[in-house]
Amino acid sequence: MQFKEVIGNGGLKKKLSSMVDGGRVAHAIMLIEEEGWGGLPLAVALAQYMSCPNKADGDSCGTCPECNKFQKLIHPDLHFVFPVNVTAKSGSEKKPVSDTFLPVWRELTIRNPYFTEEQLNRELGIEDKVGNISVAEAKEILSKTNMRSYEGGNKYIIIWLPERMSQEAANKLLKMIEEPFSGTYFILITHSPERVINTIRSRCLSVQMLPIEGNGANGEVSQYFPIISELLTNCLAKKLSAMLDQNEDLVNLGRERQKEFCRYSTSFLRKIWLTKHGLEQIAFINSEESQTVRSLAAALPEPFFEKAFNHFEGARVGVENNVNAKMVFCNLTNLLFVSI
Repeated sequence: MQFKEVIGNGGLKKKLSSMVDGGRVAHAIMLIEEEGWGGLPLAVALAQYMSCPNKADGDSCGTCPECNKFQKLIHPDLHFVFPVNVTAKSGSEKKPVSDTFLPVWRELTIRNPYFTEEQLNRELGIEDKVGNISVAEAKEILSKTNMRSYEGGNKYIIIWLPERMSQEAANKLLKMIEEPFSGTYFILITHSPERVINTIRSRCLSVQMLPIEGNGANGEVSQYFPIISELLTNCLAKKLSAMLDQNEDLVNLGRERQKEFCRYSTSFLRKIWLTKHGLEQIAFINSEESQTVRSLAAALPEPFFEKAFNHFEGARVGVENNVNAKMVFCNLTNLLFVSI
């Protein structure tokens, strides 16, 4: 993938290409994004640019043998790590790793590199499980970094959602990042940087991505917009019974969509907060959200936001830890109600 194919973040793409041209690329980079902002295509474009022998004008050529392999995601020195779990698609393997699902990952990434975690889990067949990056995966990474480069150039380890690492896996990765092999580059893409262990974060060059204007690559409003907007409106009106009635809709979403709802809700709150503080130009509000965001920004009190952010994050963690969904969202509703 070329930089020009990555939607948005033009300034960041120029900064990254300039770093490569100047020989100043950090051996570990952490791209911080929210779902749909394009961290994965940007990571692939960066690796392709670094490997292209005919790069010019801030982009790879897109036609050389190196670029062709990157375009198809089959370059032997390009490795992907992402959360997985045991499923029928992994066969009899008790501890599946990313390579087990690599054909599925490639097909999805080529089709839509802006996919969500829910979409990946659906493709992997683990909709009702939590994907994770295990110590077995960390051992695979170590094995790959120990090997010589197939093409005689750099090796790239792209880790999607490092916050899904077990503590043991994170400790092994830390050792690799602390003492990297020459020519090995780690590119981490996270939606929750605060959940990546501090020692890993501190050893990475953190790069904050910007949202794609129009609320995502497709410019469509999220399916969760009506739910969160009604929830906040009922909260303002002190209609607790109406808020509790919404719990059934949330419980019926399924675990992955419940987590996606929580993530979208924190993003939506961010838009409201920025609008409240006169920063609407960087809130990247979808046209369908605009009127609701402005109305809520005028009505919601300042102290509410920090509390609400924490409540939605707590709900997401609860869902991820398999806490009963009715309990999670009943608790969320009550906490929001008393926080207004």
